[in-house]
Amino acid sequence: MKALLVDDEQHVRHAIQLLGHWDSLGIDVLLEAADGNEAIEAITVHQPEIILSDMRMPGKDGMALLEWISAHAPHSKVIVISGYDDFELVRHAIRHGGMDYLLKPVEADELNASLVKAVKAWEDEHTVRTESTKQSIVVNRMRPHYQDRLLTELAIGRGSTSSNIERLQEELNLPCSIPMCCVAVTSLSHLDADCLAKYRSQPDLLVFSVLNICAEMLSTPAEGVTFRQLNQPDEIVLLHWGSQSSLVRILESINDGLEQTIQRRLHFGISTCENYPAGISAAYLDASSKLWRRNTIDTQQHIHSTHESSIRSKGKRLTAFEESMRIAAMSCRASSVSDTVTEWLEPLTKLEVINAEQLQQWMQELEWMLSRWLDDAEGSLCPEEDNIEDQFPPFAELPFDHQGLLSFPILRSLLEQRLLAAGKALTAQRHADPDPMREIARYMEAHYQEDLSLQQMAARFYLSREYISRKFKQQFGLNWSEYLGKLRINSAKLLLQNPSLRVAKVSEMVGFQDEKYFSKVFKKMEGITPAEYRKTKL
Repeated sequence: MKALLVDDEQHVRHAIQLLGHWDSLGIDVLLEAADGNEAIEAITVHQPEIILSDMRMPGKDGMALLEWISAHAPHSKVIVISGYDDFELVRHAIRHGGMDYLLKPVEADELNASLVKAVKAWEDEHTVRTESTKQSIVVNRMRPHYQDRLLTELAIGRGSTSSNIERLQEELNLPCSIPMCCVAVTSLSHLDADCLAKYRSQPDLLVFSVLNICAEMLSTPAEGVTFRQLNQPDEIVLLHWGSQSSLVRILESINDGLEQTIQRRLHFGISTCENYPAGISAAYLDASSKLWRRNTIDTQQHIHSTHESSIRSKGKRLTAFEESMRIAAMSCRASSVSDTVTEWLEPLTKLEVINAEQLQQWMQELEWMLSRWLDDAEGSLCPEEDNIEDQFPPFAELPFDHQGLLSFPILRSLLEQRLLAAGKALTAQRHADPDPMREIARYMEAHYQEDLSLQQMAARFYLSREYISRKFKQQFGLNWSEYLGKLRINSAKLLLQNPSLRVAKVSEMVGFQDEKYFSKVFKKMEGITPAEYRKTKL
């Protein structure tokens, strides 16, 4: 802690230095200034917590200095030490934040009593400021997620009630009347592996970049909003309060911006909402369907307003080749794996239509097969020398090229690499990743406010639900849901200390969709309700 002594007489400053119990008060730096101007320079550079100042000085006197301190360093605690017993000076000191007014020659006991009071006042206020800062950080971090949650509920059909719409208007400053609305949906999983690899260690940076460009092109909430669909973390949705033709122009501008930023253009499915807000859910589903049912073989357009591929592709399911692929994988021979992949892949190259939904299904079948093999062998798919980030892609790994179209060479390579990696792990019969449960715990700590499920964790980390449930309890002493609940409640305890946040809002911000269930879980873990906990902290 620092203290500043301000007096035009050096012997007075020296006397105060000798009288003060600085070390016992935690004051380890003593600064000096001969007048108000020197004091302002010292305060600006060093920001002392305690200031002891004379009132009558040449140049800028103590009265002017106190006025400056109250405006520019209000958290500092000021003790006035003056040779003048003047009521006007005392009143001026008190009016501008002076804690005590001591008369020269000052006594040691009197000086140290004032210093004790000033130090305690500063420490108490600093504690309050620190706690307030922590709360502000949590609120600012949670607010975008809270807004995304409100908009996600609207998109999936659970947030179109009048009360929810009022909350949206209040939170996002939306127009009171929206006569027309169009919806656009894109998925970051439609980007190619090269692009996604650049953001593998920071997937949220990619999401932020896309959301930021979308928001810039929408200009203001009066034109529309964009958000991350929290139930599908790879999806970004735009709601535009205008015609479909104007939405198309906005999306084209967004893609121009994305090409400059991430060197890619995204595919969008779009639809018109016939009845806002009740019709948003149907429009969202229609736009998403148009995105995922686009033909990935021979279309160059990026904005899809119709169902381009209504005929389902006739390729065989991947699981129909499971046994032959397992045997080829277990052989650990690249030629055997390649032959098996060719047998399945060859008929697909003759098809005219393969939609993105079909590609996603094949990749899900692949993950399901590999997960079953892993569970049977009690092993891990990750080769020991492979980087763990390469095994846990932030978004679905689909075989797209830079244009977002199906690439058969990429699909072949993806299948062959995954099968060979699986074969190596299965034949080794040992865990290559020493601590997968710790990776899952870290992911939960970063995403606890989202809608997490054991099924999502199983798919993301290539493990079975039963395996995660069993191993997680063994390692942490809590089952998966208890660990998630603990993370959420700990964050809620901090947010509840902010009186401006309603309990219902805190509940949503930490991932609970039902306030009553939140209160039940909170009381079970803490022994008191959220409201009772808040009273103990305020």
